[in-house]
Amino acid sequence: MRINSNDTEEYNLAAFVVLLLIPIIIQHGKTNYYRNNNSKWNIYALAFFFSFLVLLVALRHESVGNDTRNYISYFRQYSNLSWKEIDWSSAEVGFVVYNKAISMFVKDSQMYLAITAIVTGAMIYPTYRRLCLDASLSIVLFCTMSTFVMMFSGIRQMLAIGVGCIAFEATRKNKLVSFVVCVLIALSLHTSAFMLVFMYPLYHAKVTRKWLYVVFPVLILTFVFNKKIFMALGTLLEKYTRFDATVEQTGAYTVLILFAAFAIFSFIIPDETLLDKETIGLRNILLFSLLLQMFAPLHTLAMRMNYYYIIFIPLLIPKIIACRSERYNQVAIFARYAMVMFFLAYFFVGARNGNNLHVFPYRAFWETST
Repeated sequence: MRINSNDTEEYNLAAFVVLLLIPIIIQHGKTNYYRNNNSKWNIYALAFFFSFLVLLVALRHESVGNDTRNYISYFRQYSNLSWKEIDWSSAEVGFVVYNKAISMFVKDSQMYLAITAIVTGAMIYPTYRRLCLDASLSIVLFCTMSTFVMMFSGIRQMLAIGVGCIAFEATRKNKLVSFVVCVLIALSLHTSAFMLVFMYPLYHAKVTRKWLYVVFPVLILTFVFNKKIFMALGTLLEKYTRFDATVEQTGAYTVLILFAAFAIFSFIIPDETLLDKETIGLRNILLFSLLLQMFAPLHTLAMRMNYYYIIFIPLLIPKIIACRSERYNQVAIFARYAMVMFFLAYFFVGARNGNNLHVFPYRAFWETST
């Protein structure tokens, strides 16, 4: 019996969802697992996950991911040119240098994809290794939110996001010069990385519950007047003039509601006296991500800008659960499992309906494209 592409896609998705459920099942009943990021489980689970993810991205067929073939074309073009012959206006300078540098050592496009997957994963992994309190939950959120599929398609921006993770480490250590250098490098890879400039002040701001009377009205007003605000900023965004098709296709409102729920959860559930600077800083990043998401229904640029902050949300939620107040102890535990089931279902349905940047059905490079 011949299996068609739709069946293959559903098998891929089902297998992926089951794979994500395995660590959740294994971890069930370990009452203190999310309080210790140095546990053997956390270390092994994250190492396995990132290794597996990098392997998937590295071995993908060129048909996997909306823009993979375009990036392969860029690489082949740069590999056939000398440094003097390169058109430096064809892309961001840093990305041109990156491609040309790799082409000096390898000419095979599959090796290019593999090297890029390793470089991107190597920049993101240390931040997750250090901050992740609950590997299972963080892995599920990472995979079912936009960052996962972006790794298969948005090579240029994912490299910039990886540098953004290094910028976050510089921010955490109060190394302003290192932070600025990282932002400049990220900008040389993708112009949308200018959004990283807000990371430093965001992380160091101490926004507690007392600020909610200011923060939430600002967020509400931003949503109400989002179109006027966005149009006022339009002159700064001339490079991005192609508007998205429809809000329904991007799922912008759905993600906006989810981020709003995360924000409410992050202020209600925890005991504020238990929150450390890292958790408060990550919560500030979530609020800023929510602010950016309010413009997503108007333009895909808002989503692109938000990727630099969305990647930290899977690290925040376990920290909020770990700092839960006694009053909301059971609510927090229930919310963890509810999030897992909801996001897996959301990802499956969305991917099945085509909202997956052509990552599914997944094919390895040795398989025939249909």
